[in-house]
Amino acid sequence: MEDKFVIDAHLHIGPLGAFFLPQTEPDDLVHLMDRLGMSHAICMDHLSIMEGCGAGLDNHRERFERSKGRVYYLGVFHPLRASACLAALDRARDWPGFAGIKIHPAMHRVQADDRSYEPVWAFAHQYHLTILTHSWSVSDYNPVQRLATPDWFEAYVNSFPHARLVLGHAGGRGNGRGQAIRMVNEHPNVYLDFAGDIFCHRLIEQLVQRVPVEKILFGSDFPWIDPRAHLSRVLLAEVPSAAKIKILRNNAMNIYKLGLSC
Repeated sequence: MEDKFVIDAHLHIGPLGAFFLPQTEPDDLVHLMDRLGMSHAICMDHLSIMEGCGAGLDNHRERFERSKGRVYYLGVFHPLRASACLAALDRARDWPGFAGIKIHPAMHRVQADDRSYEPVWAFAHQYHLTILTHSWSVSDYNPVQRLATPDWFEAYVNSFPHARLVLGHAGGRGNGRGQAIRMVNEHPNVYLDFAGDIFCHRLIEQLVQRVPVEKILFGSDFPWIDPRAHLSRVLLAEVPSAAKIKILRNNAMNIYKLGLSC
């Protein structure tokens, strides 16, 4: 096995407004990847998520090339700026390093089943692309999370079966995770990653027991979360080594169609 093996399928790059986030530049990320044995990453920049559309796609392409093909990227779709976003995504879909689409119903304040998302689902269906979405549980202290609970995605999942959906954060905690697990088991085009602050006891073991291991992706949510937090959970999990290899690398290659070798 090569010394750099892991693929982080959910992380971010660049500063974010009022929050102080250290080590957010591309060189910081590549340095961290080298330290932690990460061969590749799939990232989104904070600016694109906040502003939507193709705000960072040209920069992403340059980062991919500067990283020598190690830092793949997703284009963001904002449902209230659909035309501009689709134009940017269509321009980038054949670029080196383009791996799919990111949506964030909670950040954009548009519920996940809203009709304004239909164009991006149709686009992903037409070109057999992967959509990574923020997903979470209903939250009393963060009410916008209700817009991104996993059940809201079901109609689009059924209508556009050639689009692959990754439920980022595995639906969060509580009922959201239960919904995500149901979605993954009932729909062949739905997957999940466990990026973010989901610090639940034996999470990896529970996921492996409850969903097909081929549908589970490692993600860190860097720089919000240090990649070692979830990386250690997988490496120390009481699951077969073959499952760990799928979670840490092979599933990301297959779901995002990265064209890499095992």
